[in-house]
Amino acid sequence: MGLDGFVWFTGVVESRDDPAKLGRVQVRCLGYHTEDLNDIPSEDLPWAHVMHPVTDPSMQGMGNTPSFLTEGSWVIGFFRDANERQQPLIIGSLPGIPQSESDITKGFNDPEGEYPSESIIHSGHGLNESDVSRLARGDDAETHKSVINRRDTQFKNIPTATKPHISTVSTTSKKETAGSFDEPIPRGYEPGDTRDVGDFGRILGVDELQKKAVGKVTGIYPFNHVYESESGHIHEVDDTPDGERLFTQHTAGTYEEIIADGTKTVKVVGDNYELIAGGSNIYVRGNINLTCSGTKRELIEGDYILEVGGDFTRKIGGSEQVKIGAGESGGNLEEEIKGNHGFNISNSVSGAIGSTEKGTAKDCDITIGGKETRTIGGTLDITTADSYTLVSSKDIGFIASNNISMFSVASTSISSGTTMTVKAATNLDIKSEAVGTMTFIGDSSAISFTGSSGTINLSGSGSTITTTQEVTANTIELTTHVHSQGADSRGDSQTNTNAPVA
Repeated sequence: MGLDGFVWFTGVVESRDDPAKLGRVQVRCLGYHTEDLNDIPSEDLPWAHVMHPVTDPSMQGMGNTPSFLTEGSWVIGFFRDANERQQPLIIGSLPGIPQSESDITKGFNDPEGEYPSESIIHSGHGLNESDVSRLARGDDAETHKSVINRRDTQFKNIPTATKPHISTVSTTSKKETAGSFDEPIPRGYEPGDTRDVGDFGRILGVDELQKKAVGKVTGIYPFNHVYESESGHIHEVDDTPDGERLFTQHTAGTYEEIIADGTKTVKVVGDNYELIAGGSNIYVRGNINLTCSGTKRELIEGDYILEVGGDFTRKIGGSEQVKIGAGESGGNLEEEIKGNHGFNISNSVSGAIGSTEKGTAKDCDITIGGKETRTIGGTLDITTADSYTLVSSKDIGFIASNNISMFSVASTSISSGTTMTVKAATNLDIKSEAVGTMTFIGDSSAISFTGSSGTINLSGSGSTITTTQEVTANTIELTTHVHSQGADSRGDSQTNTNAPVA
C-alpha cells in the first residue's frame, strides 16, 4: 500500500453518479478535504471504490450491485495510495443520530439537501433518532408509515358464501348466517396496554381506551434484520424469539408476510397476474373461502373435472345461463340422480326439444317407474302436429268440474272391449249434423228406457225406425206418420197410407 499500514479516513458521500457505473461514490474525507465548497467542489472529490462482502462476487452483473450508499452517508475506509491519497476505498458505512438537516452550502453534506431529512416520506424517519430503521427497533415500528398504513387499510369483515335456503323443496335445508374473515393482523402482532386501570378508571371510562396486545411480539431489537430502500421497498428477516417473521413489501403497499405460526398473507393492492408454463398442483387440508367483489371469468380449454365428496350447493343472486355444445361438434348433458329431484319455479317454464337452429326434429322419451302427479292452476293445452296416443295398462279416468268437450275434424271412434256406459245427470244428446246411422249389432241388442218419461223423438223429415223384430212398449203414441204398403201378389204398386193424428 506504500506505507507500513493503512491510512484510514472517515467521510461523507456527496455524489454517487458514477460515470463508469461501477458503484463508486465521491467522498469528502475528514482531515484531508475542507468543507469549503469553493476550495474543493463536490465534483472535484476523488472517486472511491466500495468494498463488497465475500458473498457478493461483484462481477458481470452478479451479486448485489451497485452498492447502496446515498449522498449524506457517513463512511469509513482507507487510501490504496497512502502517499497521494487519491484512491479511497470504502469498507463500510457508519450509522448515527443525525441532529440537523443537510446544509447545502458546506461540504460534508448532501449537495441536494435530501439526506438527512426532517421526515422521510415513506417511513416518517426523522432527525434526532437512530439511523437504524424503525421497523427494527421494537415498538418504534408502530410509528413507521408503512405499518400505520397497513393497519389503516386492513381488510375486515370480508363476507363468505352461504348455502341457499330452499325449504320449499328440501326438508333438511337451513338458513345460514353469512360469515366473514379479516386480513391477518399486520406483523402478526398488535400492541396494546394491558394495565389494570382499577375501578375508578373504569368509572371514568378509561378502560375503554385500554387495548390488550394481540399475537406474539415481533421486531425486537436487535433480532429484526431490515432492508429498506430509498423509495420505500422493505424486506425483513425477523429472528425475534417466538415472533419469527419473513416480510417483503413494495412501496405501493403490496406485501407478503409469514408469521411465527407459519400463517402466510399475500396482499396485492393493484392487479395480480400469475402465469405458469407447466402444471400446477395445490393441496389445501382445511377450508377455502373465496370472495370476489367483481366479475369472475374462467376459461378452460381442456376438460373440467369436478369431484365433490360432500354436498354441492349453489346460490345465484341473478340469472343462470348454461349452454352445452357451444363448439362445432355440439355436446350432451347426461345426469344420473340416485336420490330425489325437487324443484320450485316461481314463474314460467319455457323449453324446446328438437327445435334446433338446423331444424332437426328429435324425440323426448321419459320413463317414470312410479306415479306421476301434476297439479295445474290454469289451462293445460297440448298441441301435436301428428297423432296423439294415450295408453294405459289399467284404467283411464277423466274428471272435470265443468264440461268435457271432444272435437274431431274427421271421424271419432270410441270402442270398448266389454261394456260401455254413457251416463248424464240430465240430458244425453247424440247429434249428427249430416245423414247418419245409429246401429246396434248383436243378438240381443236393445235400447232400454227405465225412466218414467223416456222418449224416442224422430224429428227429421226422413227419420225412420227400422226393425225386423217386435217393438214392445206399454204405450206407443202415434202422431202424423206414414204406413208404407208394398206391392201385392197381383202386381199392384206400393201405396202409402197416412195415419190420423192421435
